[in-house]
Amino acid sequence: MKVFEKYILKELKFPILLGISIFTFIFLIEIIVTMMESIIVNSVSIFDMMRMLSFYLPAILVQTIPMGVFLGIMITFSKFTKNSETLALTSMGISLKRMLRPIILFTFLITLFIFFLQEKIVPKSFEKLQQLTHKIATENPIFQMKEKIFMDDMEEFSIYVNEKDKTTGFVKGVLIFQQEKEGVYPLILLGKKALWENNAMILKEAEFFKFKNKGDLELKGKFSEKTIPLSSYGNNFKIKMKDIEMMEISKLFTEYKKNTVDKIKYLVEINKKIAIPISTIILGVLGVLFASGHHRTGKGTNFPLSLFVIFSYIITLNLGVVVALKGQLNVYIAIWSPNIVLLILTYYLYLKKSRVM
Repeated sequence: MKVFEKYILKELKFPILLGISIFTFIFLIEIIVTMMESIIVNSVSIFDMMRMLSFYLPAILVQTIPMGVFLGIMITFSKFTKNSETLALTSMGISLKRMLRPIILFTFLITLFIFFLQEKIVPKSFEKLQQLTHKIATENPIFQMKEKIFMDDMEEFSIYVNEKDKTTGFVKGVLIFQQEKEGVYPLILLGKKALWENNAMILKEAEFFKFKNKGDLELKGKFSEKTIPLSSYGNNFKIKMKDIEMMEISKLFTEYKKNTVDKIKYLVEINKKIAIPISTIILGVLGVLFASGHHRTGKGTNFPLSLFVIFSYIITLNLGVVVALKGQLNVYIAIWSPNIVLLILTYYLYLKKSRVM
C-alpha cells in the first residue's frame, strides 16, 4: 500500500467514528427518551436499561454506518481540499481514479462488516433483547402500567390504575374487569392498592361485584387480599423493532419460500438488507467527489450537503418500502431506486471531476 493511501485511511478514522456516532445518536433519541422515562417514572434499573440499549445498538449501526462513512469521508476530503493536499496529490500525477482506490477498498470492507453485523450479531441481540424485556415486564409489571388508561391485553383481565407510586412499587385505585366467558357480565374488582409478587398482582383492601346476565347485582363482598395471576402480561411487552427486521437474510429466504400470504414483506426486507450495506460503497465514492475540488469551492456547505443526501436517501428508501408493501410498485424498483440514483449521481460527478483532476 502506497504512503498516500495509508495517510488517507489514517485520516479517515476519527471523522468516520464521529459521523457514525452522530447518526447513531439521532436514531437512538426516541429509545433513550423512553428509557429515561422508564428509569425515572417506572423505577426500572439503569443497568437493565443500558443492557437493553446495547441490544438495540447493532441493528441501529447497520443503518447508521453507511451514513457515518459518507459524512466522515466528506469531512476528511474537505480538509484535504482546504489545505490544498488534493491539489498536491494531483500535481504529483495521482489521478482521481487512483485516489478513489483506497476508498473503494475501505468501504468494501465496511460493507462486509455490516453484512456480518446484520447476519450474526443482530439476530442474537434481538433474542437477548426479548429475554430482557420479558424479564423486566414480569419482575416489574409497573414498567408497563399507565395511569388512567384501560389495559385489556391480559387475556381475561382488563385493568385500570389511577396512580403509580414509583417509590413503593404500589399502584393505587385499581379497577379490574374479569371476563369469564362471552355474553356474561364481568366480575368487577375494586382495590385501594396493588403490588406484584411471582408474576401475580396482589390486590389489597378490595371489593368485588358480580352481576346477573341482565345486569342486576347478584353478589358483592370485601376481602383484605386477593391474588390475580398475570403470568402472560410480560409476553405482550412492546419492543421498538419488528421481528422481521432482526432476521438474517437466509431465514428471510426460508420464510419467503414457505409463506404463501405475506411473501412480499419478506422480499422487501431481503432487498433492503442487501441495498443498505451496498450503499456504503456508493456513498463513500460520492463523499470524495462532493468534497474534492478547488479549495475555495464548497466551503461551509459539506455538512449540510451530506445531511441533505443522507436524509433524502433515507426518505426515498422508506417510501419505497411503503409503496412496495402496499403493492403499488415493483419491490426491486422501489427498494433499489435510491441506490441507482446515487450511482448515477456518482458516475456523473466522477466524469466531471476526472476532467479537471
